[in-house]
Amino acid sequence: MKFNLKNDNYSDFGIYKKNVLFPRSYFISFSTPEEMAKTDIRTQRYNSSAVDVLSGEWDFVYYEKESLLPLEFDTDSIKFDKVNVPSVWQHTGYEKPYYVNSRYQFKPNPPEIPVDCPVGVYHRTFVRDENYSNFILSFLGVAGGLDVFINGKFVGYSEGSHNTAEFEVDEFLCEGENHLVVVNHKFTNGTYLECQDMFRDNGIFRDVLLHKYTKNSIYDFEAKTDFNSDFTYNLLINPSLKLVDECEFNAALFGDDGIIASKSVNVNSEEISSICFENLKVDEWSAENPKLYTLVLSLSLEGKVIQLIRHHVGFKHIRITGNVFTFNNKNIKLLGVNHHDTNPKTGYAMTVEDMEKDVSIFKQYNVNCVRTSHYPPDPTFLDLCDEYGVYVIDEADIETHGCEVEMHKPGACSHNELWQPRYWDRVLRMFERDKNHPSITMWSLGNEAHGYLNQDFCYNELKRRSDIPIHYEGVCRTKRWAYDVVSQMYPWHSLVRKVAKGSGLTKKFYTKPYFMCEYAHAMGLGAGELEEYVKYILEADNILGGCIWEFADHAAYHENGAYKYTYGGDHGEAKHDGNFCVDGLFFPDRTPHSGALQMKNCYRPVRAKALGDDTYEFYNYNCFTNAHFKVKWSYLVDGVCDQCGEFELDIEPHFRQCVNLSYQHKLGDEAIIFTYMKDGEEIASEQFVDFCDEHNISADAPDEPCRVTTSQDKVIVHFDDGEFVFDAKSGRAVSYIKNGKQYINTAPFGDGLGFGLSVYRAPIDNDMYFNRIYTKLGLDTETLYPIKTITADKAYKIINNKVVISYSYRLNTAKAKNVIKADITYSVYKNGSLEIEAECTHSKNFIFAPRFGLTLEMPKTFDEVEYYGLGDKPNLSDYKEHALLGIYKSKVADMHEAYIKPQESSMRSDTLWASVTNAEGEGLRFTCLNGRMVFSADHYTSRQCAKARHNEELQECNTTYLHFDSYMLGAGSNACGPVPSKSNKRSTLKGEHIRLLVEFV
Repeated sequence: MKFNLKNDNYSDFGIYKKNVLFPRSYFISFSTPEEMAKTDIRTQRYNSSAVDVLSGEWDFVYYEKESLLPLEFDTDSIKFDKVNVPSVWQHTGYEKPYYVNSRYQFKPNPPEIPVDCPVGVYHRTFVRDENYSNFILSFLGVAGGLDVFINGKFVGYSEGSHNTAEFEVDEFLCEGENHLVVVNHKFTNGTYLECQDMFRDNGIFRDVLLHKYTKNSIYDFEAKTDFNSDFTYNLLINPSLKLVDECEFNAALFGDDGIIASKSVNVNSEEISSICFENLKVDEWSAENPKLYTLVLSLSLEGKVIQLIRHHVGFKHIRITGNVFTFNNKNIKLLGVNHHDTNPKTGYAMTVEDMEKDVSIFKQYNVNCVRTSHYPPDPTFLDLCDEYGVYVIDEADIETHGCEVEMHKPGACSHNELWQPRYWDRVLRMFERDKNHPSITMWSLGNEAHGYLNQDFCYNELKRRSDIPIHYEGVCRTKRWAYDVVSQMYPWHSLVRKVAKGSGLTKKFYTKPYFMCEYAHAMGLGAGELEEYVKYILEADNILGGCIWEFADHAAYHENGAYKYTYGGDHGEAKHDGNFCVDGLFFPDRTPHSGALQMKNCYRPVRAKALGDDTYEFYNYNCFTNAHFKVKWSYLVDGVCDQCGEFELDIEPHFRQCVNLSYQHKLGDEAIIFTYMKDGEEIASEQFVDFCDEHNISADAPDEPCRVTTSQDKVIVHFDDGEFVFDAKSGRAVSYIKNGKQYINTAPFGDGLGFGLSVYRAPIDNDMYFNRIYTKLGLDTETLYPIKTITADKAYKIINNKVVISYSYRLNTAKAKNVIKADITYSVYKNGSLEIEAECTHSKNFIFAPRFGLTLEMPKTFDEVEYYGLGDKPNLSDYKEHALLGIYKSKVADMHEAYIKPQESSMRSDTLWASVTNAEGEGLRFTCLNGRMVFSADHYTSRQCAKARHNEELQECNTTYLHFDSYMLGAGSNACGPVPSKSNKRSTLKGEHIRLLVEFV
């Protein structure tokens, strides 16, 4: 069949849609009650006889340029490929993945786009069902624009990648086989509104549906719940009908025990009738108790049902009183995440199983809110949020970030009224499609579009249609400041503390509820200080909550590639933003980062408080449901469980329950760990730790000193069954042998033999901006030199039956001298034990110093680790809510978290001791004598880790590299948010010191 496909709809600024039907709510029709009963929200679109799902195998041809598209397109002569729909070009081999954050893929000059951009043509045939007379073709998601043709004729055009586009196609269909062609343009004028931080995919990435109706049908409906002062609800059903004949319209509401209300009205083409169920005594919907009722709408002609619709209804009401946001009269807290549609194998295309996996993970990790960054999701995702119980901030498909970043004209679109129809079209499509979902808690007018003129218009129009609050963060940087809530991204803790306190800021911060639509940047190892944010959220009535950025890493999967996952710059992108897309709480396959575990505990619904005398108070932060948990408790002494038990909590919302454990206290570090369980699953855990100040750990006092000999520059300390060799010229320990076994790697991969000093860590992702400081100082080339060398015979002293060697050092880099100066003292005992003390005596002032501590390389055969500290996942001083005190065992290779872009990630904070042994159990035990240390073990150096761009490039070396740090910079959130707070960072390392006892195991 021949088609004339060429037109300039996609590049004509006067056109953003043609023949697109007025938007309506998403629903699936059924022909019979029996058919409807066999389906649910997951299967209904695929199993209804009133819907043909046109997804599946399509013909496809890709053109690198619009100019290559033939003037006459003949489906009989074109050589097509076969592709599956839904899918995207970038994951089916037609284009490479392309990641960019806040810029466009081309040089921006709105509304102009590249005139000869790529285009893909899809083709398939289908057979018209003669049992129906009215047909609506529905595209749930196509990126970017689409021209639709049927049987050689132009049907219509639409843009707005994540919005549903529907076309009435009755007049274009013929009996039997019909030819459908979709011309998918890579760029449109509307691309300027889609500058979101994500891989920029193209293609038909959501299902294509053909809705089938008789000449009489329900086109749309709104199911609106109204709260009455006597705590009952009214349910108002407003249908939009297409009628030729007089029909009967029926609405019936069902609960768990059967029908609650039912009403029928006779309707004809001249009238639109509403049905209202009044004074319903129902249970309310909330994320904690997602109670749903089933609304069944039917249309009958002459007593025969011709259309059935099932929709789940949740009864809720939202009010903002002053600066307090209430949901069903309760001051709820949104403990949320930002969520993109992303699958490492299929890009934007997500199956129902993919979506359900994500929503179920929300609940498993105590997330009660999701912001659909930065566009409306597939409507089934919202059905799942309704069912599971997730508060949704539904976001319009609008972002113009590149106008600010690349053009330095942030209002190029938002403050140009010519763009207003496009803005409103996207907001209206979002509202109309999603208006009936109980999970919708706020509407969002988009993201980072830097303005308020067109947003004002959208706000006013949307406000006329909906009583759900409206959010838009970008307006906080304008004179408009806020719509229904004050919304900001990545505020510093000091600001949030003042918001929570209710004073210290200008009045505008306190007039409306405060919401952080993005906060706690979870990229890589992090986010730091999440717990501080959550405490402010829970404590202050005026703080609504926030959504962590973000849920899952974006990356492209390669089954047989050099890299399993790739990110920006790996695909030849002309401009890109590197691994900034790899910024989630979960890996692309939804395996949790340690950050997800941290979030799970920070978002816990119950929190304990120690009252003294072994009594603990448990507070239920739920608003609607009892905290009914089994609590397992353990009392640990020096990391070992000494006493344990369990008890039941059953606490009403916002009430407390006290429990006395009456355990027997013992000397040593004391820790109480609570693990909250429900239905056999761990909900969260928390701990109370009381570190003992004195552990009385020291080397055994010898009766006599070691024998010492010197040879050339070497000091050789002979102890029982071994020797310790110190090179007086290099100032390094070069050998440590017992029973013939060498415990120092004599072919080191770091800056030298034996014990060294380090101030450098392989930057974590939230060190992104600090790394400029590190690079300027050349910290990755750190090398330790003795300030002054002395002869071997004068390099040691015998004091109190121990051999003492003291040296002063300077740490230089390729770019800076004397970054620090430090003194290191070795004390060698007769049994071979060492005491090593390192103290920084001088330091350059560089805020955000990464670390200070001792290093040691051991042979790689020493690959078994046991440690007493926080574990068993990476943690830092401001990032440890997921890490419980205890004694843990691990392989060295398993100590680090294998992020897609490698970074320092094997740190264990609050460590008192660690043993590193071989398979035979031989090795060294390292004990911190001046408090607690941050312990790390890897088979590579920090420098090697920093050089690797992908996990596959981080090859294990023939070494076991150990760090013993008295200080380590916190994680912070500074890739987008705050730097680590004062207690988690240093501007000088002077005075830092660590004392380490080294003993043979």
